[in-house]
Amino acid sequence: MDNPRLTFIIPPLGSEKDLQKSLNSLFPFEQSIQVITADSVSPEFKFSYHTILPAAQTENLTALLNAALPVVQGEFVVVLNPGIAVMDSFIDTIIKRGEAIAKVDYFYGDYYQIDESGEPILVASNPCPDDITEREDWGPLEFYRTEALKRIGGCDPTIRFRPEYYLRLKLTLDRPGMQISTPFCTNPYQSPETMPEAAALFFPGRGKLGGFSYLFMDPAEEQEIEEIFYGALQDRGAFLEQASGKVFVEPARTSPRVSVVIPVHNRANFIPLAVQSVQRGKFQDFEIVIIDNASTDDTFTVAQELAGKDKRVRVIHLETNIIARALNTGVKAARGEYICQLDSDDEYTDDTLASMVQSLDENLDWGLAISYYELMDESGKTLDDFGIIKHLEYNRNNILRVDGAGAVRCWRKAAIDEFGGFNEPDFGHYGEDYDLVLRVGERYEVGRVHEVLYRYRRHGGNSDVLRPHEMKIKNKTLARQRALERRRKLNAARES
Repeated sequence: MDNPRLTFIIPPLGSEKDLQKSLNSLFPFEQSIQVITADSVSPEFKFSYHTILPAAQTENLTALLNAALPVVQGEFVVVLNPGIAVMDSFIDTIIKRGEAIAKVDYFYGDYYQIDESGEPILVASNPCPDDITEREDWGPLEFYRTEALKRIGGCDPTIRFRPEYYLRLKLTLDRPGMQISTPFCTNPYQSPETMPEAAALFFPGRGKLGGFSYLFMDPAEEQEIEEIFYGALQDRGAFLEQASGKVFVEPARTSPRVSVVIPVHNRANFIPLAVQSVQRGKFQDFEIVIIDNASTDDTFTVAQELAGKDKRVRVIHLETNIIARALNTGVKAARGEYICQLDSDDEYTDDTLASMVQSLDENLDWGLAISYYELMDESGKTLDDFGIIKHLEYNRNNILRVDGAGAVRCWRKAAIDEFGGFNEPDFGHYGEDYDLVLRVGERYEVGRVHEVLYRYRRHGGNSDVLRPHEMKIKNKTLARQRALERRRKLNAARES
């Protein structure tokens, strides 16, 4: 054979036992792979194609990749951390997918994760190869086409934390990446970072604070990730320098000024608390439109009782539980110029409507206003460990990477109408508000109100907990990909 098919770069990490485990898993393929290690590796581990780099060149992953690139012989190169064992069937998997792999510069696959009991658990990797965020699970092995790596000059040497994110976005610029739904390797047991409060309060996701971990990232790492992402948007012609400059007409200030829309499904215990939080606020020129989404408990009856006690409360019943349809129904029925969203298990503060109405009245270039929020448990106790969620990372470009802009969301009804409302066919059950924030934010300002105006309740019945993760990532990725295309067209139009 003239050249090995694949090159495995093994960083000088972990124990000798971990290293041996990984190298032993590669021995069955030693005639068809190249192994690159640092000179600190014991000489007993030798392969037919074995290249050794001086340890001085391997101080971090970026340096290791760049130092190895000139001597890489394989068609694809991958970093194999010591302790990871490659599957016996791995090469056969690659051969079988040869025709598809020939069309990509980047691919990845599933894996087994050893759990606390020592059992291997199959983990499916990110089902969306065109995902442009950094937080999903791409598996322990990410393969880069060597020719493509050399074409882009390797990894930017200033990258300290996330070279794999930089390379993935660079290598999927012109050709899509590919997920292979077959396990590539077994990942050793790793003691998870846990916080009892997070586990008890249903925060899905990886990291110490579950799904909220990305909000508490090391500032230097967060800055690097943002810079990588902005560069990727610029590469794709989708970076927006500013909004269009469009503004709305002066508000008519008719009554009610604001409509609070509350979709609800089987939340008979929480809906009174949500409604009461609006009623006790300082601003009283409102209406509440409750949309019952085919509840099977006492929710509809409870909602009707609430309406019977306050003429500002109306209830609409739907036969199907589709969140985007419920929101559109509420918007259509609303009489206020402003539409304030409220999830049926969450609450407003006393200042919510007053601050939101004032902010939109004073800023005619805002399509919607978004505030800070705090977290509470099922009983309503504030979760101080998480602090105030500010989403300060938000801007009209970074919103394409992060999962949200904050809460509460208070829209101009005119903005919702201008963009055709919430997209029911594509985002009926998830991502409907994220998609609309993206669309509105491309034409108008998304205003930030720097106050805690929302209380987000975490409990086992949260919709985010119950929705399938695959559906969530697919919907968010679809919304982002459509936003990229719109932004490319907007920028092209501005340049013409």
